[in-house]
Amino acid sequence: MIKNYIKIAWRNLTRNKFYSLINIGGLAIGMTVSFMLLLYVYNEFSFDKFNVNSDRLYRVLINRLSNNDTDTGTPTPVQLGPIIEKDIPEIEKTARASASYDVLFNYRDKGIKLKMMAADESLLDMFSFDFIYGNRRNAFANVSSIVLTQTAAKALFGNVDPLGKVIKFDNKYPLKVSAVIKDNPQNSSFTFKVLISWQTYTVQQQWIKTSAWGNYNFDTYAMLKPSASLASVNAKLKNIIAHYDPDNKANQAFLYPFTRYHLYSTFKNGVNAGGDIEYVQLFMWLGVGILLIACINFMNLSTARSERRAREVGVRKAIGARRFALIYQFMSESVIMAFFALLVSLLLMVVLLPVFNNTINIQLRFPYSNIYAWLAVLGVTLLTGLIAGSYPALFLSSFNPVKVLKGQFEAGKATIKPRHVLVIIQFTFTTCLILSSIFIYKQISYIKNRPVGYNQNNLIELPVEGKLLNQFESFRQDALNSGAVTDGAITSGTMANINGATWNVIWPGQLPGEDKLPIDQMVVTYHFTSTYGLTIAQGRDFDKAYPSDSSAVILNEAAVKMMRLKEPLGQLVKWQGKLRTVVGVVKNFVWGSPYEPVKPAIIGFMKEWIDNIGLRLNPKMPVSKSLSILQAIYKKYNPDYPFEYKFIDERFDKKFKTEKLLGTMSVGFTCLAIVVSCLGLFGLALFSAEQRKKEISIRKVLGASISSLWFNMSGQFIQLVLAAFLIGSAISWYYINQWLGKYTYHTPLSMWVFGVTLLASLMLCLIAVSFQAVKAALTSPVKNLKSE
Repeated sequence: MIKNYIKIAWRNLTRNKFYSLINIGGLAIGMTVSFMLLLYVYNEFSFDKFNVNSDRLYRVLINRLSNNDTDTGTPTPVQLGPIIEKDIPEIEKTARASASYDVLFNYRDKGIKLKMMAADESLLDMFSFDFIYGNRRNAFANVSSIVLTQTAAKALFGNVDPLGKVIKFDNKYPLKVSAVIKDNPQNSSFTFKVLISWQTYTVQQQWIKTSAWGNYNFDTYAMLKPSASLASVNAKLKNIIAHYDPDNKANQAFLYPFTRYHLYSTFKNGVNAGGDIEYVQLFMWLGVGILLIACINFMNLSTARSERRAREVGVRKAIGARRFALIYQFMSESVIMAFFALLVSLLLMVVLLPVFNNTINIQLRFPYSNIYAWLAVLGVTLLTGLIAGSYPALFLSSFNPVKVLKGQFEAGKATIKPRHVLVIIQFTFTTCLILSSIFIYKQISYIKNRPVGYNQNNLIELPVEGKLLNQFESFRQDALNSGAVTDGAITSGTMANINGATWNVIWPGQLPGEDKLPIDQMVVTYHFTSTYGLTIAQGRDFDKAYPSDSSAVILNEAAVKMMRLKEPLGQLVKWQGKLRTVVGVVKNFVWGSPYEPVKPAIIGFMKEWIDNIGLRLNPKMPVSKSLSILQAIYKKYNPDYPFEYKFIDERFDKKFKTEKLLGTMSVGFTCLAIVVSCLGLFGLALFSAEQRKKEISIRKVLGASISSLWFNMSGQFIQLVLAAFLIGSAISWYYINQWLGKYTYHTPLSMWVFGVTLLASLMLCLIAVSFQAVKAALTSPVKNLKSE
């Protein structure tokens, strides 16, 4: 019997090649999109869960009081890790880690910049690293040891065994390769290519040894004992900072699951408020939705061809076939089609997955060797076939054999209503996608066009490396004399991101407790405001003509407002343990999140902590020529380091990474949803044309024009699209309003967007149904009425 069903299914596929192609193609597109999105969702949900001890690993987070609110962050004092391991018996191990940053490594005449991280040796015991050369026990046997990832080892040494080889760190410190590990998985929070021990790091960064408790610079990780209670540990952690650092007793530490932080990293007033999980869930439902409208498209096209199967159903029922057997047959056909669609989908994935990877900047791979992945794929395919075939099977098996064998096939109005509902569902989903995509791009454009408070044009930044710090003034003067730049300055970090914050700042008229408020800070020397194009509201920039500027600060307007300084110039502010004179006030500039109000900031004069160079390129000279001249000057002062620069506007643009990803994916999948939805409309138009062919012929005989027949047939579809638009608009209005409400600055809910979406929907509707409407109107009445 099953063999017979397969034969019949194959004959129907080959007999109606065009419709089979549309059916299988629509399902294949839906399945491809669904599988790619599910791959992405799986990658996000599995983040950091590959670690053997993942259920016992935690990040140490800090809650800090800030402007009547509580800020939650990962930076911790350097002393915290060893202290909590000693004081809290439930904690088995802790590890401190620096941020990952690019460092120059040299081997013989080869110099390569690699992302490096420093960490306690215990990190290797807490987290899972696969050793290719060496072992965990001897990885940090002495202070000169260094661990490389497989990629870093190949970049430096090729295919040669790297163990024991000596490389130079930052062109100064010789380190010996003690181990090589496999590259960190892409779904890992660790992105380093080189790992050095904390002992090695503190030898090179002497300031860490004397770092005060108030210096929050490093990440701290903890691993609990198997029987430990998280609630109990957090109760003990709550006041540990107050005990060891009374000056910052308001700060509270707590443990947060390491595997959870990737998706749930947003905190409001000290309480978790979600995070990227919202976007991951959105993409998951997007995949389900597109697969669903592909199934609806399958239903519409299958039932549109129902008259061609009516006599077959009549004959089968006349010779004794039960309805269940017919349902089983038609369901079998849809499942077979779904598996054909699966084969097409796998081919499409081979082609489209690299494109998708480039779009989301994640290297997803289909787990071909994972049996559970294949079971999931087969399960989704089977479920798709059953859902897609359910309505056609029930519909086709319901035909009355007496009527269909007499040629009296009339589905009537009742059968059209479920199909109308399906089309409305399709276009409601598509309307939501179109509106969401437009508003996402409107929001990004709105924020990007918001004034940032400084001039980003022709502004580049370089890291301070090698001899460049001590010779910066000579480098700057040569660059100015060459005409390649118009100004240059050195700072503690990029203008694209906040460098750090400080507290224990004292100012005149301060209220009790305000010294605990964190204030963003940047360290600079001369020429800062002129290089970056900040607007001075009061006073001046730091100037060599004023020797006292070595103990001066500049405030932004937000800081002046917070300090309630009516006449800020000349006021004494205690910053970094010293009284400093306010010599200038700059207008607010966007330094942190562009979606939030500008926070108070102090710009202090200091020749320490310098890590960044800002250069304003000459707008009268081609950029390529300016960069070529700068490279030659750079090599003159820093021959051992590569000339690497970043345009500030490109760095700033990364702040919109999540929204841009959301927008790009929404647009791409919206286009696919439109294609599949239009196929569904095409199917309904075909169904309607078959059902109304005699009516259309009679109207034509009575003198109806082709245009009036076209309008008569298209009218019902326009009504469906209008109904879908009204439902989709209401849903979109609610959720988009909620999404925009998360941002302090956001684009308005413009009515023209809804108008454009309505026009686009109507245009798509008319394009999809016009072919069948015109074809039905042009058909000769004799052909349809000859049996009457």
